[in-house]
Amino acid sequence: MGTEMIGWISLVVFVLTIVVGIKKKVNLGILAIAVGFLLGFFVMVEGGSMSSLALRGKPITALFPFNIFWMIVSVSLMLNVGAVNGAFDIVIKKLVNLAGGRRALIPVYVFIIMMIACALGMGTSGVVILLCTIAASIAKDQDIDPIFMLLSVLTGTAVSIGSPVAVVGIICNGYAEDLWGRQIAPSYMLPHAIAMAVLSFAFVYIVFKGWKLERWPKTKAEDVPKLNSKQILSLLGMAAFIGLSIVAGFDIGLSAFLVAAVLLLLGCADEKKVIATVPWSSVLLISGMCILIGIVQQAGGMELLTNALKALMNRFTVKPLYSIIGSLLAMVSSITGVILPSMIPTIPDIAVATGVDPFAVVTALAFGSNCTVTCPVSSMGAIALGIMSTNPKWDSGVLFKRLFLWAFIMMGVAALLAGIGIAG
Repeated sequence: MGTEMIGWISLVVFVLTIVVGIKKKVNLGILAIAVGFLLGFFVMVEGGSMSSLALRGKPITALFPFNIFWMIVSVSLMLNVGAVNGAFDIVIKKLVNLAGGRRALIPVYVFIIMMIACALGMGTSGVVILLCTIAASIAKDQDIDPIFMLLSVLTGTAVSIGSPVAVVGIICNGYAEDLWGRQIAPSYMLPHAIAMAVLSFAFVYIVFKGWKLERWPKTKAEDVPKLNSKQILSLLGMAAFIGLSIVAGFDIGLSAFLVAAVLLLLGCADEKKVIATVPWSSVLLISGMCILIGIVQQAGGMELLTNALKALMNRFTVKPLYSIIGSLLAMVSSITGVILPSMIPTIPDIAVATGVDPFAVVTALAFGSNCTVTCPVSSMGAIALGIMSTNPKWDSGVLFKRLFLWAFIMMGVAALLAGIGIAG
């Protein structure tokens, strides 16, 4: 069997793995490792096939993304302390209540809070669920369009692509170091991510005419408890982590473990809950997909895909097309587990061929992927729809159609921003 044939077969196997995993609702990471082991028997490296007994599968296990695994687990453990003891919940509710009766400012406040949370690495499903819940409550009480409130939350999550302590930023940094020898977040991606997020929210705000929301008499704010000593220590730990990792430049993983250990020793949260709420399913998914992508790359599949994409791209179309590809894939698959690991390795050659800054293409891909989280068939969009649907005032079928439509609208906005150079 020829080398080129193996390359195309590896790409087909990769796509089928994703389709079967989604259809059967099996963790794609676990399935990817199993498929990678079988595919490895047909992919040759020095000394034999990747899965041969002679090599004992070491070429495959060497593909395990230790740096990404290390970052996600360490940062998640640290952040989970504040999530488990309710510190983040209280802080976010206090910030949201600042709007009072000024309804036109409520979506702006929610967006800014989400941006800050994601920039600090708190752009996890738990924080998004919390903010979507708050947004749903505000939309009902203040008579604001629920889709407007959801988009205010979800557009703010885009900043996470440029955060060195958020999962997307961690993954982009890992690939950037391997491919180009330097990190992409926060130095490059964060400013561009903020610009794209702000412009996307501005578009949403204008379409929904947010400034026309009349001011209502200030109602009694929800009683929010004061931060207790353990919650205050958790927030101080977050500040210490930022000082150690971002300001002083110490290793992010080591800094996170240090802060987490101190907070747990001080009894700031239940250790079992902190460990249990690490996104282990996502960690498995990301790790497994990285291994399978590595095998496909060794088989020559990524080179074939890159060559196919080159035929469609030039210096004017490369960033919008990568943004659109990311948006479409994000509707049915994981940004961190599928899209970034499969698409970033195709960027170096295409960036050279088109003369475009590869970091700009990575940013366009990541932002485009993030912008369709509003799609109700994606995990985050489904969560948001489920939260909003609990209110009998809103028809879930109508909400589904509107969210689905807005996913494509935001896909167009992201591609336009990428095309005019906001991604870099």
